[in-house]
Amino acid sequence: MSTLLLDRSQVPAPAPVRPFSFPAVSRSKLKNGIPLVFSETEGLPVVTFSLLLPGGALREAPEQSGLASLTASLLESGTSRLSAAEIAERVEDLGIRLSVGTSWEMSHADFTVLSSKAREAAALIAELVSDPIFPDEEVERVRSQQLAGILQKRADPRGLANEVVGRYIFSPDSPFSRALSGTPETVKTLEREQIRRFHAAGFTPSGSSLVVAGNLPQDELYWLADEAFGGGSGVEPTEISCPTEPRSRQVQVVVVDRPGAVQSELRVGHVGVARNSPDYFALVVMNTILGGAFSSRLNLNLREKNGFTYGASSSFIMRRRPGPFLISTAIQTEVTGAAIRETLSELDRIRSSTVSSAELADATQYVAGTFPLRLQTTDGVASSLVEIVVHGLDDRYFDSFAERVLSVSAEEVEAVASKYIRPDELTILVAGDAEKVVPQLGELNLGQVEVVKADEL
Repeated sequence: MSTLLLDRSQVPAPAPVRPFSFPAVSRSKLKNGIPLVFSETEGLPVVTFSLLLPGGALREAPEQSGLASLTASLLESGTSRLSAAEIAERVEDLGIRLSVGTSWEMSHADFTVLSSKAREAAALIAELVSDPIFPDEEVERVRSQQLAGILQKRADPRGLANEVVGRYIFSPDSPFSRALSGTPETVKTLEREQIRRFHAAGFTPSGSSLVVAGNLPQDELYWLADEAFGGGSGVEPTEISCPTEPRSRQVQVVVVDRPGAVQSELRVGHVGVARNSPDYFALVVMNTILGGAFSSRLNLNLREKNGFTYGASSSFIMRRRPGPFLISTAIQTEVTGAAIRETLSELDRIRSSTVSSAELADATQYVAGTFPLRLQTTDGVASSLVEIVVHGLDDRYFDSFAERVLSVSAEEVEAVASKYIRPDELTILVAGDAEKVVPQLGELNLGQVEVVKADEL
């Protein structure tokens, strides 16, 4: 009997990316005009709905920051027919996995349920969205939870850095300079009447979309969706102005002082690009090489080579409008300056050095190979349909996703790195012990260091 010998001294070559086809996309409209986008899937008898509503955080006034999040959180607090407790019981009885929340562009109600329970579940969620009564005691309870969440994030170095960095990347008149959940000062002033008005203007059929993915016959889906979500109308929402200018076009260095901190939370970035950028695929591959995978340059440098951190990553947070490009990591206080120096070095290197064929192959194979994994569930298919709807992508956009990633060249990666990574406009933010960190920053000759006390935010 022959024995198969394996050469364990060599890393196995990646297998070819398997052929993949995105489920067919069909479109219709409910009787009230809501666009319905649907992909029928096989396998488990479950279905996922995502109701997209125009009431996003861009529509709240600066002094009411956090209003969209609070309104969305209160959708489960009671309707004319059901109390909060009765809603919770009904959700549990139907086996619904429900997620209600908000983003800058929209609010959403997402739910997954057995196909056999889809009609009852859709009727319940439609009731929550269209007929909330916002009881005073529930408003007080949920507002207190939102306030507590903000304070809890600020007590955590990671949450603090994530909240604060936007205000230094974007200009003060940009909504993106604010925290999505608001501040203690704004949230504590929000009242029931403000919530009711925001809901009436932004949680209406006009401007909404319904995305569905699951194991449900198309005719049945159209019928139950129209029954649940096809009523009402509302006023078409107006276009919202959203400046995305940077706070500064020069390097900014900010330390949010946390005396005694043994670690520094580091954020490095600037204004990035919108999702509809024609350079999207090259940007995804470039970012994967820079900091978007465990084997990225940033992680190999800061973690593997220098032992500064457990992990470092970079990302382009893409919205309808340009979001931030951001590098995130946590390092020991004593090596904060050295970690920043190496981070800046990697940004210079991705802009100026040649991308090797091995790096390019690893990145493209990784992105193309992992993409189908996110489509193994109805939630994953629905989230991709949401991307199609929100960003106006072609219905067959994801059919060629892998091929378009694999076709990105080294020259394209180098071109987008040079175009979209701008070292001269970086915001470098450190949440850590200013007494120990500021001298290290001075040695890097990055310019003036602004120190902000965490308890004064």
